[in-house]
Amino acid sequence: MVRLWFGRYPPRRSSLRPNHAEAANASYSTAQEPGAADGSPSSSCSTTTYFLRAVPLSPAYGERPSTWPVQEPLDMDEDERGESPPVDKIMWMDDEWWRAYKRNARRAAAIEAAPTYARYRSEDKNDELEDPMSKAELEHVESAGPFSAAMEIIQRRVDTMRSSPERDIVQWKPSYQQRLRTAPSLLILCLMTLRKHGEEIESLEGIPDDLKHKIVKLLCSSRKMNARILETCLNGSTTEVKLSDCSWASEEVLQNALANCSIDRLEVLQLDLCGRCMSTYVLQTALAKSQTGFTSLMRLSLKGAYRLTDNALSLLASSAPSLRSIDLGKCSLITSCGIISLAEKLNLEELYIDYCMRIDVMQILPMLEKLTHLEVLSVSGVPTVSNDFVLRMMLARGYKMRVLVFACCQKLTTRSISAIASNCSQLRILNIQDLRCLNDSALKYLASGCRSMTSLKLRQSRFSDESIAAFLEVSGDSLIELSLNNVAKVAHQTAIAISLKCRLNLQYLDLSFCRQLTDEELGFIVDTCSRLRVLKLFGCSQVTKEFNQWHRNPEVEIIGLEQVILDELVIL
Repeated sequence: MVRLWFGRYPPRRSSLRPNHAEAANASYSTAQEPGAADGSPSSSCSTTTYFLRAVPLSPAYGERPSTWPVQEPLDMDEDERGESPPVDKIMWMDDEWWRAYKRNARRAAAIEAAPTYARYRSEDKNDELEDPMSKAELEHVESAGPFSAAMEIIQRRVDTMRSSPERDIVQWKPSYQQRLRTAPSLLILCLMTLRKHGEEIESLEGIPDDLKHKIVKLLCSSRKMNARILETCLNGSTTEVKLSDCSWASEEVLQNALANCSIDRLEVLQLDLCGRCMSTYVLQTALAKSQTGFTSLMRLSLKGAYRLTDNALSLLASSAPSLRSIDLGKCSLITSCGIISLAEKLNLEELYIDYCMRIDVMQILPMLEKLTHLEVLSVSGVPTVSNDFVLRMMLARGYKMRVLVFACCQKLTTRSISAIASNCSQLRILNIQDLRCLNDSALKYLASGCRSMTSLKLRQSRFSDESIAAFLEVSGDSLIELSLNNVAKVAHQTAIAISLKCRLNLQYLDLSFCRQLTDEELGFIVDTCSRLRVLKLFGCSQVTKEFNQWHRNPEVEIIGLEQVILDELVIL
């Protein structure tokens, strides 16, 4: 909608939009009357130019604002109009209205377009509203079980520390004594030397399999693996091949290596990051040259094989009847049909389909429910994983589950954790990283149902310090690995719980970006947990050299404070 109005004063060009400039320049004028023939001065009637301006109405206001300059009728004489307002005043009124109009129009357009570009933080969502639970169930979780008793103990501990700070359990002081560094073993020195001169290795024949796997792992991590060593690994007598990085190999190299290998003897085949060399054609060629196929193969890892298709999975299912574990993480061409063909022909025990974006887990769910021996399920980053999938899967096969990985499955809420805790009493490893819709009730369920876990990963969760401490008070004795990476609320109570309840078995601890922990609390953890071997502290800028240099645990390797590359972790 456009309103037309007349004015004697031209609007400023800077205040006009491009599509309004043409309308604003439209004008008309009256000719000046010629002077008298005798040379008398000209008439008082001078040239007057009127500008026609097109002004769109603001949808926010509907009508012109109160600052709209009042225009006078065009047919009035100068005397009838009276004294005209100053030009600069009218121009100021016009510019003031136009700036307000543009500001509100842009604001309205931004509000309208905001939902398209907005990225909502999941912590702003109310989990209890999205995932309603019965009042009786909530009361049972809050009032019954060891978790509630642990919460009471922690609350009394907090009250005691507030009233008497000197009674705090954390009483750590730096030792200021030089720690005796343990000399590396002869085996480690030899392995590091082989990694440094990996190009000179001629053969690995005659070396025990466990030592051979360590050498190959070191060569892969240092990017010194080559075709000659690969052919040595795939000799006629080998039963296990473990390559953590095949990105260096070409399709021809892998094809020749498999052709010269007795694939019917292979029991374990790991070809991770093989997207460049592994394809359906290479697999077909290897099977065509073998009369029996992968008859002995039990474990297969093809992580990152982005050229692998459903047809290749069908070939594997037919040629490897003994296959029990398969890792297809980040195989982007795999769909639900390929997984269904595997589940129909094989009785899998372990299935890894992390970040396979084309898989719809609800389509493969009926086949997964029929896998009576399934113990390991990893579906990290699969966008179709939902509460319904977890509920049905845990009801059908939860009693057999030992390892569950649901990292980055953003649709999961506390109800899924309740199903896991209720049906997975034998669960040992749980990965629920980057699940932003979980609250403290999830740890209450886990504390009551999963009491024997050895590994728990809670990275980027929003659990409170007290709830994590209460969970560790109940179930921390059996933990070997604990990841609290970027859990912002981890603080004093969690440090006490780790020191008192996890000190017997804890070996790997990740406290990166937990910036509420002090030197005293970290020192108390390291000195108390005698079996701790690796402590990750990336992003902990509050930690000083006093902790790093003067703690009393000579066996722990602290990673991240001085940007140390993780070379030493390769041989662990």
